[in-house]
Formats: sequence, C-alpha cells, structure tokens
Amino acid sequence: MPDDLEPFYDMQSDPDVMRYIKAPMNHEQSQKELERFISYYSHESAFFNIWAMVDKASMQFVGICGVYENEQQEFEIAYRLRQAYWGKGYGREIARSLISYCFEHLGLKDLTAYADSRNQGSITILEKEMMFVKEFYSEKTQVTERKYSLKLEQ
Repeated sequence: MPDDLEPFYDMQSDPDVMRYIKAPMNHEQSQKELERFISYYSHESAFFNIWAMVDKASMQFVGICGVYENEQQEFEIAYRLRQAYWGKGYGREIARSLISYCFEHLGLKDLTAYADSRNQGSITILEKEMMFVKEFYSEKTQVTERKYSLKLEQ
C-alpha cells in the first residue's frame, strides 16, 4: 500500500480527474479512501472489486477500475484514470476488459455503468461499449446522470 498511496493521491487530488466524481481529496482523505477500498477484500458479504491499473511498459500507476454491487443491487463497473493517461485509448481498453472479465471470469449476467451527463469522455466510451438506458437527475449526486447497461447475451 505505501507504494500505491502517492500516485493514488495524485489522481484523487486532481480537480480535473475528480470533477464529475466528488471533491478532490487531500493526502489524508486519499489514504483513508485507499484503505477503505482495500478493507472491502476482508468483507465476504460485500461484492466490491477495485484494482489498481499499471502501465506494463513503465510500471506507472494509471488509475483504478473495478466492479461492485451498488445500492440498487446492480453490478456497476467503474474506472478512474490519472490525467496523464487521458486521450490515449486507456479508457476504452479498460471498459472492454472490465466487461469481458465480469462476464467471463466473474460469471455476471448483466452490468451497469453511470456517468455524469457532463462527462463527455466517459459517455463516449460507454456509448461504444454498452447500451444507453436513460438520463435522470440523481438525488444522491445532485447531478444529471446517464445510465448504461449490458447483458451477457448482448
């Protein structure tokens, strides 16, 4: 974990990265968030899989991705990249790999993803990889979100 904290903090503290997710985090908040993610692995009742992504060539931390069961009992995929890796095809590759992994290795039958309607980068990726379901105002996040889904048979 100590090796992961600094690049994780770099991502979590970046206002551009966090713009459509939540407020940027300071060092202490980032450490607590990373510890929270890691703690889910000791809870057998929680379906929460978040992984660090590393560039194979440079071994640099790229971001995080994963799948978890959300409050609506949906299996939601999510990803977050450090700004240095934007616009280089990582997002689409991550989404495709997550979908494949969830269906082929985790045995899930359907997936969901949500994006802030202003987050054009994520919307572009999700439009190519999943099916648009609806746009709605979220009371939880206080923004208009777009919902996407994909079933195994699709």
